[in-house]
Amino acid sequence: MGLDSKTKQPVPLSGAQVAILNIFKAVKPALDESSIPYYLLGGSLLGAVRHKGFIPWDDDIDIGIVRDDYEHFLKNVAKNLPDYLELRSYRDESDHHYYFSRIVDKRFYMRREGSIITRNENLWVDIFPLDGMPNNAIIRRIHMLRLLYVRMRYHIACFDKVNLHRPHRPLSERVIIALVKMFHGHGGKNYKKWLVKLDALLRKYRVEDSNWIVNFMGQYKFKEMFPKTYYGNGAMYDFEDMKLCGPENYDAVLSQMYGDYMTEPKDCDKNVHDAHLEEKI
Repeated sequence: MGLDSKTKQPVPLSGAQVAILNIFKAVKPALDESSIPYYLLGGSLLGAVRHKGFIPWDDDIDIGIVRDDYEHFLKNVAKNLPDYLELRSYRDESDHHYYFSRIVDKRFYMRREGSIITRNENLWVDIFPLDGMPNNAIIRRIHMLRLLYVRMRYHIACFDKVNLHRPHRPLSERVIIALVKMFHGHGGKNYKKWLVKLDALLRKYRVEDSNWIVNFMGQYKFKEMFPKTYYGNGAMYDFEDMKLCGPENYDAVLSQMYGDYMTEPKDCDKNVHDAHLEEKI
């Protein structure tokens, strides 16, 4: 059980949180046996620091893996997974439309209702690639603009799957969403073309040669771009009944992403997945 950040009392896990925790417990041995370093990201890192586990209103475990190790993970992890788990990637023949990969539990699914179309998705743990960014500030800025453009085109291409209820979208994104809804309906069907372009851009700068690391396809885009020193050699954090690895300088990471991260947001600002858990019969 995680902790309530105010009372410090245990908070019972939801059914989805229990299932997602079990997915990660099944995946973690493959990471450990392959000696693949991983890092808790975003809300998962925040949950570990503030709640010692899941954020009570969230049901995510997100981890990041440096690009070369990420590719090794995708090629070699499937044979080590139990039969009820499956690796999903936009490169396979599934209907997985995200750039990042997922380990899904085929026994459970969530009904997602935050986008134009309601859809069912198997319960998941997200695996994000961590990529290098140019060391030169001007070149880095140009690279950032290119990435933003391709990401925008990708989202337009799969617009019917975009979560329209996510809080705190910047004005620019809200304007684009309004225009797409007005002129393009549900968007096109060529999203994989844009994911291939995005993949080529993100691979351009190797982490080994870069002073900066980004998780560009996370929710926060360049708020998740940090000096490589923030990750350091990693540090261990309590997460429910496990100890999981995260960036060494968690305070700098979480402060950049969330500001006063130890203060819980108001109920209306909590980024809750608009979903319902179902078990397959």
